[in-house]
Formats: sequence, C-alpha cells, structure tokens
Amino acid sequence: MIGFQGSGKTTYAAALWYLVDARARETPTVLSKGTHRGDYSYLEKIAGAWESGYQVARTGVGTWRSIAINLRSEFVEGDIELSFVDMSGETFEQVFASREYDARIETMARGCEGLLLFVSAARKIDDVTLVDVGMALPEDMPEENDDEEDDDELADEPGYGGDGSPDAAMASQSGAGGDKGEPEVAQPAGGAVRPSDFTPALTPRQVQIVDLLDALADVPVDLRPARVAVIVSAWDLVASGTAPEEWLARSMPLLHQYLHSRANEFETRIYGVSAQGGRLPKREKPDEESDRKKLLEESVAGRRIRVVGHGAGAHDLTHPIAWLSGLVR
Repeated sequence: MIGFQGSGKTTYAAALWYLVDARARETPTVLSKGTHRGDYSYLEKIAGAWESGYQVARTGVGTWRSIAINLRSEFVEGDIELSFVDMSGETFEQVFASREYDARIETMARGCEGLLLFVSAARKIDDVTLVDVGMALPEDMPEENDDEEDDDELADEPGYGGDGSPDAAMASQSGAGGDKGEPEVAQPAGGAVRPSDFTPALTPRQVQIVDLLDALADVPVDLRPARVAVIVSAWDLVASGTAPEEWLARSMPLLHQYLHSRANEFETRIYGVSAQGGRLPKREKPDEESDRKKLLEESVAGRRIRVVGHGAGAHDLTHPIAWLSGLVR
C-alpha cells in the first residue's frame, strides 16, 4: 500500500478490518477473514472509530506499524496475507524532497507482486498548465518580438520605462519610493504573483507519485509488481456516473499516462472507493458539520462503503486485493 498524506490508506484498512471481521459478515465480500495470530489491537482501535462514525485518526509522522491481515478465499487453500506498513503519508513526501528513503521502505517494497496505490478525490488538483497561465495573463500584454526596432518603439510607448522593459514600466507607473528615491515595484497587471524559490512540497502531487514509482522501480529496490490497483478514495465526492479511469485521466493525467506507458510491465485497474461513505467529524469535535447522523442511520455499517469498478460488489473492499492476488478476473 502506497499513498501520500490524506490519500485514505488508514481509513481503508479500518473499514477492511471491520468488513471482514466476524461481526460484519452480513455484507458479502470476495475474500473473508482468515486466521489471525498476535496483537491486532491497533486494527480494532481504528475499526472501532470507523464503526462509530468518526474520522480515523491520521497516522502520525514517524509512525511505522507493520500490519498483516489474513484473508481467505474459497478458491485456494490456506490464507492470503495482506502485509503493509501503516506509516505517515509525509514519509513519501520526505522521500521526494530529500531524495533519500528509509531502508524499511526498501524492505517493504522489494518483491511485492501487487501494489495498492492510493490517491484522493478530496484533494484539490494542484496542477497549473502553461495553457492555464496563458489564459490568466491580461489581454493587453505585449507579445514577445525579436525585432529590435519594435522593441525600440515599445520603449517610447506611454507607461514604459526608458529601457523598454515591463519592469521599468511598472517602476515608472508606481512613482518614486522613499527618501532615497528608490522606486516601488508594482505587481504585474491582473494580480499575477512573481515566481518564488522552488519548494519541493508544493510540487503537484501526481508529479511526486510518478517520481516515487519510477524511483522504486529502479535498483536497488527494483519494485516490479505484476498488477497495480489504483484506489481513488473519497469517491462520494465524485459526480455520479463518472468512471474511475475517466476521473484519473482528467484529474491526474500525468499519472494516468505513466501507468499506461508501463502496460507492458504490469496490469493496472482503477477503483473508486468511499471507505467511510461521506464526511465524518473528528471524535474530539463531534458537533462539526458532517454526514455522520445520516450514515449512522444505515443499520448495516458495511453498507456505508462504496466501491465502483471492474465488477466489484457495491461494498466489497476485498475485490481489489483479490484481483491483485489473481483470484478474480
């Protein structure tokens, strides 16, 4: 399981555990709960919060919980083990910024045959294209021209400085500054913001995801999954009738193109998933605006879950895992 901050990994794990637990078997799933050994109190804790209609607390920075959920299929003998590490999404963001990763990530990723990749429909798409920038520019901005004679003509135009540059023009329009006579530089027309220093954390999320996948595919990790299931979480926020692949192609085209360009290396499926069904409040702020009351009216908690795509049952979070394991077509 890979996903950046707020992508829905922990909520998925909480809802999955509740769904396959014995008390929730009234909701049919492709895979059922297998034999469990050891301490799974953490899973019980987050599943309890989910069942009560509260947000599952985000995994704290620096947290590293190894989790194993054993699942069973009627088509194979023994259990199928879903092993993952519940760690903060910021861990992956730090990898992008520092260009270094924890050795435990290498241990987790090496040899994985299936990958659950989480992205969120709740996150505002943070990409700005050159077309967007061009459309935001004022209509009366002069076009670039390599003709020196035209540049000289611009220098004589009202509102332009002696050197013909827009910066000089803005300085002359704003008038003299303080006692030292330094000009106050006006902001460009249309309220545009001047470029700032590069900040890795502000890089578009899909760029960070593609960079991470490409880095993990390289040595020494050499992550080569046979199948990748993309989980688009917070699917309740997506317009009805939208196909998951359509959403990814429109909202994260770089990631969509990357996955298609690797079609000869691995299969990809895209699922729309709402693991909590709507907006939920934090346990410490139960009165904040949310859909909790409506969701709790559903007598069978597992039916709050919504899964869309590839013939999956309407509430079946195990379907992507079964596909990754080669158990469903």
